[in-house]
Amino acid sequence: MHIGFIGLGRMGWLMAANLAREGVRLSVWNRSEDKSRSLTDAFPNVIAAKTPAQVASTCDVVFTMLANDDAVKSVYLDEQSGLAAITVQHATHWVEMSTISPALSEELSGFAKTKGVNYIDAPVSGSVNAAEAGELVFMLGSDNAVPERVQRCFSIMGKAQFLLGSAGRGHAAKLLINSVIHSQNQIVGEILALAASCHIDQKMLMTLLGESAAGSPMIRFRTPLYLGESDAVTFSLHLAKKDMALVADMAKQNDWSLAQIKTNLQQLEAAEEQGWGESDMAAIAPFLASQKNHNCV
Repeated sequence: MHIGFIGLGRMGWLMAANLAREGVRLSVWNRSEDKSRSLTDAFPNVIAAKTPAQVASTCDVVFTMLANDDAVKSVYLDEQSGLAAITVQHATHWVEMSTISPALSEELSGFAKTKGVNYIDAPVSGSVNAAEAGELVFMLGSDNAVPERVQRCFSIMGKAQFLLGSAGRGHAAKLLINSVIHSQNQIVGEILALAASCHIDQKMLMTLLGESAAGSPMIRFRTPLYLGESDAVTFSLHLAKKDMALVADMAKQNDWSLAQIKTNLQQLEAAEEQGWGESDMAAIAPFLASQKNHNCV
């Protein structure tokens, strides 16, 4: 089995490394070549391709893990170097794992059919710690059965798979799950700001929250970030804003006006405008702390 992996960012590199560690033969491509080089240096069964088209023309299955809709469109639809450039397909399946709009996912599914390729959308839930440990959760959308060789790759990179329906439903489900995560992120920032005014120790509060019924894996994982004990970036505030913009669009397209989604997006937009975009999304906490007595939406 020869697997292609396109997109070696914070998550993608770790996911590809887990496949390589299990002996899977990989061809990889990343926009910045240093990420590909670090993977080929670490694993003898990994080779770097020059273009996404080269990956798809030589591999049985192609996985993509990219930053946003524009990056995905470039990889799939560019007629010079993308998957659209291939005249004779080798890959039987394209597996799209990025967080993108369901509309684009459905477009890619239709495009794949014109190329004679099966398309699976398979975005993941879990941060870099879950990616490194191979404990991601996959949300699948597919018009056809998921073959065993693709399921094997999922089982190496993750701990669970859920088939949500036809193409695009995996990406829709991912946006819904991320909405809950970003809502938690918002409320943690708010209670930390209020705790300071109430003279409650923030570290003690976060410990209490983590042990309480309101605690969650996301909150426990990000506690050092909320408290300013770490400046690691596991998921940037800019990407959180991108997620919520996609959710807001999805709600609008389905004739919903949802207050929590609107509020989360507005706060993330305001935080990015003040320079927090490249920080971890937990930076919503210091952003909100700076807003006391401000007329911030």
